[in-house]
Order: sequence, then C-alpha cells, then structure tokens
Amino acid sequence: MPDATNICCVKCNSILDKATFQGLEVDLCPKCGGLWLDRGEIARAAKLPEKELAHLRNLLTGQPGPPPIPTESIAPCPVCPGSLAEVMLGAVHVDYCGKCQGIFLDRGELEAAVDAVRARDRNTTPEEIVIAISTVG
Repeated sequence: MPDATNICCVKCNSILDKATFQGLEVDLCPKCGGLWLDRGEIARAAKLPEKELAHLRNLLTGQPGPPPIPTESIAPCPVCPGSLAEVMLGAVHVDYCGKCQGIFLDRGELEAAVDAVRARDRNTTPEEIVIAISTVG
C-alpha cells in the first residue's frame, strides 16, 4: 500500500475508509460504495473465503441511489501521479491506473470483477502464468 494516509474517492471525492480482510487491506468509500484496490489486491480478494467476501460486499453499500455511470474520461489516480482509465475486467468496466496498477470498482462491480479474476485463473495454463510473471516489472 502506498504511504498515502487519506485516499480520496475517484467518483465522489470522499475520504476512503480502510478495512482488512484476512490480511488484505482495502479502501472503501462510505458515500458511493466504491472500492480502491492496490496492485494485485483483486487477485487476493478473489481468493478470500466466501464469508469474508460477503462481509466486504456488505460494507460496499454506500448511500441509496444508482452507482456511478462508466465514462470515457481520464481521472487522476488517488495514490500515485498516474491517471485512471476505464478498462474491461471480464464484463465490467473498472478504473485502472497503468502506473501503480491499482483499480477502482464502483458499487456493485466487486462480484463481476472477482468472477472475472477467478475465471481467468481457472483458464490460465501454467505456461501462461510463467510468461506473465516473467514479463511483469
């Protein structure tokens, strides 16, 4: 996790709350129900026991109303000097920082993002994992 103590929400500019699930620290927006995950944390979230994942989902309620609508605009990353751009993670649009590789999920996107990571992990061959690991960095 970067050293930033107060991370602001990408969508509504509220201060994000920190929560820990089996050693995985995430940043939750109490206002809009969004979720910031640092590099690799979506893969770790996909491996959480269902009870912990359900608890995380319950914390992501935010205030009543629809979640933010995906846009084509580029926003500044809340934790580094990079920029966020919308990318597809499975069937869901997520805000992704190409510099620190963090992602922001709008309220309601966690389940689809976790499903996409789990599907990717099931469909990845050992050779593809070795290639991916050797090209990171």
